Amino acid sequence: MPAASADDDSEDSGLQMIRVIPGDTLHAIAKLYLKDPDRWPELLKYNVITSGDPDVIHVGDKLLVPVKEIKKSMRAAFLIEKIEQVSFRARGEAFFRDASLNQKIFYEDTLRTFANSHAKVLFPTKEVTRVSPNSLVIIKPRELDQEVNLLRGEVFFKKTKVQTPSAVLTPQEEGLYRAVVGDDKSTSIEVFEGKVDVVSPDGKGKIELDKGFSSNIKFGDLPMAPAEITMPDAQQLKALKDDITLPADFQISVADIETVGVFNPEADNFVQEVTKRDKIRNKISSVEIALDEYFSQIILKLKPLDVQKEISKLADGKYYYRVEYAGGDSARYSKVKGFELNRAAREMSVIILYPPANLKIDDEFIEVRGSASRDISKLSIDTALVGLGDDGSFSQIVYLPMGPHEMEIVFQDRLGNTKKILRRVVRAKKQPGFLQKIFGGSQN
Repeated sequence: MPAASADDDSEDSGLQMIRVIPGDTLHAIAKLYLKDPDRWPELLKYNVITSGDPDVIHVGDKLLVPVKEIKKSMRAAFLIEKIEQVSFRARGEAFFRDASLNQKIFYEDTLRTFANSHAKVLFPTKEVTRVSPNSLVIIKPRELDQEVNLLRGEVFFKKTKVQTPSAVLTPQEEGLYRAVVGDDKSTSIEVFEGKVDVVSPDGKGKIELDKGFSSNIKFGDLPMAPAEITMPDAQQLKALKDDITLPADFQISVADIETVGVFNPEADNFVQEVTKRDKIRNKISSVEIALDEYFSQIILKLKPLDVQKEISKLADGKYYYRVEYAGGDSARYSKVKGFELNRAAREMSVIILYPPANLKIDDEFIEVRGSASRDISKLSIDTALVGLGDDGSFSQIVYLPMGPHEMEIVFQDRLGNTKKILRRVVRAKKQPGFLQKIFGGSQN
């Protein structure tokens, strides 16, 4: 497994999905993710608005934004530790799915742990928060600090702002804190190191907790006065602190995924590429396409025949796909494979089968034969347009003047990109025959 540092920028050419939730507008999304609400027209470059009206976006719409355009702290957190069963729910989705180690956790994604399971989340600021068993949290990377909405269970944290149904916990400095939310939505907070402000959600009640103190906040009530706690011994304290401290040499492991190529969605048959790699299977139920190898950001799940039409609507960028099989006792999914959509990166190639370079002939006409890649829309030889067969083959008779001739072959793709090939052919003067030597005259 190759590794990448937590702040690696190697994926800047990728895309991030933003699922529209109630209350979202293009202005609000641009303000949150791109720093500037006036940048909302940029979202139209990469997305087809299903309503047809940029002022109307529907709940559940999936907007794609290039990672390089998103402010860095909003890009993603990472699930850097997963013990036993941990599930996640993407922003705006209704159902939980199994979480994968090292997958990205985006703004307002939800994590859930079960009995005997826990998770650790690494934020872009290098803050690590530990989610204990039987917990439910919403992750919110922010510009200057990080936030976790703790709906149920327990978290350990150093500087993360924690919001619960009954309190807002804001550390004044980096320290070591423990927050617990009970079934009755009450909150308890303990301070082992540092200092934290405890405020009721309506802002009417506020206390400050120092090291060695705790407070309880019942749902709908003001925070209770600080109470002294029994501190862990030095060894226990170090173990707790080390548990949420990122090692200096920490690296995030990433999966080694096979890449199947670069596709032009308007010209290449992507479905053909997918199905030919799965010939051993009798039936393909659906094709899933995601923005990440862990399929935490699934943007399409379609029948094979419908994929080609929908993939042509996607923005250029990196994607991943897997095939879901129908029935059978074997694995449900194929291996994950990566691919890239790029409307500018074309094959744009022409193969000249005849004539070879620097050919010498006596005839005044020559047949030029060859084959063009399927993305080529126009081809000419010495300014004369040449027809292309369905398979890209072509044949053209070309006149040759006496002597050397640079044959010019020009081809163009659907976007107007042009390339040129020069092929040198020499028309040689024939040697005079016996009758010519006697009677004279030209044979040309």
